[in-house]
Amino acid sequence: MNAFPKPPLARAGRAGGVAVVVALPALALALQGCAGGGSALTTGAVVTSYKQGNAIQPQGYSMSQVDERTVRVTATGSPSTPNERLVKIAMARAAEYGVERNEKSFRAAEPAISTSCGKDYVIERGARRAVQPSDYSIVSVDVTYGGRSADPADRPTRETASTLKAELAAETVPETVQAANTAELAQFCGRTAS
Repeated sequence: MNAFPKPPLARAGRAGGVAVVVALPALALALQGCAGGGSALTTGAVVTSYKQGNAIQPQGYSMSQVDERTVRVTATGSPSTPNERLVKIAMARAAEYGVERNEKSFRAAEPAISTSCGKDYVIERGARRAVQPSDYSIVSVDVTYGGRSADPADRPTRETASTLKAELAAETVPETVQAANTAELAQFCGRTAS
C-alpha cells in the first residue's frame, strides 16, 4: 500500500468510455511560463496595458503612500513597452485615484524612469539553470491632490482619467518600436535581445 496516494488530479478517470487523464506536466509548463520561464510578458511580445500589477505579474500600475497628501504611482512595463506609455499609465491611475477620492484636481511631479534587470538563472537542487530574465522598465510619479489654486500645473482628475484611459485603449505600439525598446532594455541589462 502506498503511503502517499496520488492526488485526485493525477488519477485517471473514465468519461463516456474514453480514458481521461489530467495533464499535470502541461500545467507545470504553463506555471513555469508565469514564473518567468519564457512567457510572452518576459520576452517583450506584449505591451503593458492599463491594469493593476501584482507580485506575480508586476506589469501595470501600483501605488504607495508617501505622506498624508502624496502618493507614488508606479507603472511597470514589459521590455517592449515604451516609457511614454508607462507615463500615461501612471498618470491615468493617478487621475482615476483622485476621482475615487472625490478630488477635483491633482499635481504630478516629474516622472522618474528606472529599470529592473532580472536574474537569468536560478539554483535548483544545487545546480544552476538558465531562465528567461524578467526585465522591466519602471516609471514612478509622485502625486498630490486637492490643490485649491488655479495653478496651470493642477490637472482635473475626471477629465484626465477619461482622456488618458481612452488613449491607452486605442493606442497601438508598432512592432519596430517594441523591438527597439526590447533591444535597448536588453543592452542596458547586459544581454542580447531574444
